[in-house]
Parts: sequence; C-alpha cells; structure tokens
Amino acid sequence: MVVGNDINQSDLPILKDGITRYIKNVKKKHDDYHANGLDNLYKAESNHFWFKCRRKKIVSFFKKYISTHQKIIEIGAGTGSVSRALVYAGYKPAVGELHLSGLYYAKTYGIKDLYQFDLFSPPFLNEFDTIAMFDVLEHLQEDALAVKNVAKMLKTKGRIVLTVPAHNWLWNRDDKIAGHKRRYSKETLVSVVESTGFNVLEVRYFFIFILPLLWLRTVINSDSNKLVTDEEYNIDIKINPVINWVLLVLCDVEEKVNKYLPNIAGGSLILIAEKK
Repeated sequence: MVVGNDINQSDLPILKDGITRYIKNVKKKHDDYHANGLDNLYKAESNHFWFKCRRKKIVSFFKKYISTHQKIIEIGAGTGSVSRALVYAGYKPAVGELHLSGLYYAKTYGIKDLYQFDLFSPPFLNEFDTIAMFDVLEHLQEDALAVKNVAKMLKTKGRIVLTVPAHNWLWNRDDKIAGHKRRYSKETLVSVVESTGFNVLEVRYFFIFILPLLWLRTVINSDSNKLVTDEEYNIDIKINPVINWVLLVLCDVEEKVNKYLPNIAGGSLILIAEKK
C-alpha cells in the first residue's frame, strides 16, 4: 500500500490512487486518533451492534433533514462505513480523513470522492451543503475551532451533523484508548456549536436503553493515569454474538420509540445545526 512518503510537500495537492492528498506524512500515532484503531474498526463495524445502531440513527436524521441532491462530505470518516450507509440511502457523500489507511478502506466500500486533509488546515471554502462528523469532535483538543473551520467549508445555510459520546460520568478506560479528550452533555455540545456560528435544529440523546450497561462498564473499566500501551491500541473490538444480537434488538426498539423518551440522558448525542 502506498502511504504517501514519496510525495513532496510542494507537489500537494495531488491525486494518487484515487485519493486527493492535501497533506503528507501523518503520524500513525497521531494525538487525535491512532491509526491502528481504523484496522480494528474495519474488522468489527459491519456486525457490531453499536456501529449498526449508530448508522441507522444517522441515516434517519439525514432522511429527516438532508436532501439527497446536496453536496456532502463526512470528515474524520474513519473507514467510511457511515458514508457507505448513506450511499445505500441515496446520498452521494465524499469522505475526508487524516489517515490514508482509512481512505483506502473507504475505497473498498465504493466511495469515489476521497480526500486526505487536516480539519485545522481546511482546503475548501464555501464548498458543501452538509458536513458530517461522527464521533470526531471528542478527539480534538480545540473542538470549537474545528466547528469554526466546518462553517468556513459550508455554503450559506449549510448544515452540520454531529455525533459525540455523552456524559463525563460515563468516562472510562476505553475513552482514553480511543483518544477522546472529553464526553459531552447536551448543553455543552449546543454551547460549542452555537458559539461558532450555527443555529441548532435538533439535538437528541440515543443509546438510552443500554445506559445502565454503559455505566457498569465505567465502574468495571474505570480510567487510570497510566499511558495507553500498544497492546491496548491493538485490542480487537469483540462481543459475544448472542449478547450482540440482544443489544441490537434493544437498540432497534429504542429507535422506534426514541421520540417519546425523555431527552435527558444517553450514551451518545446526535445534533444537526444550520450555519447562520
């Protein structure tokens, strides 16, 4: 696999292997996201209940708020599995990612428009109708600056769609391994987004029915001050098939009744906002 080390900075941007590259030599152990995590995601996210349920939630939000003819990009797209689900739903998203390995994975899913760039040096201006970032913001030290840069890339009245992990009281060792800087409440997420030039249209908690299990994970797998080891970075994302099926059914039931549930707590948040 070509990793871009043969590209000089003066050559950029360059189209190579179907990927438009605006940066080079990204560290595998990047402070925002460790590239090894993408290998684990690619192996797990097709069948794991958490990823399947999150994709369904995202697609339902898109169908409610975003038309299929809009110009869309998913930034920090990982392997591109959510974008693939959006393609199945009739959308035509581009994918932006820091790590080349993620873009190569997205290519295997049939995603055509692939861009390697850093959100803090965005190569686009007033380009997109919708920008999506799914479980990205919590990785970034300067989350408000990231959202400001998203606003620059959006057209007038463009929209941003976000998911983030919820509640600092659910913080656990897995957050540190994943490279999270924080978890969000509904209020803190809205504050960041509204302070950067957006009007929030809707924000909701989800993964509500499994909240007791997430709290139990926090108790069992509490964080420590120890640095994350290479072994922890390389742990496969595995779950018992029977438990996976039960949790998938539970989350499917939640999705059907979510609009009737109190919007006060959950394992994750989803938000959509419009550029002022």
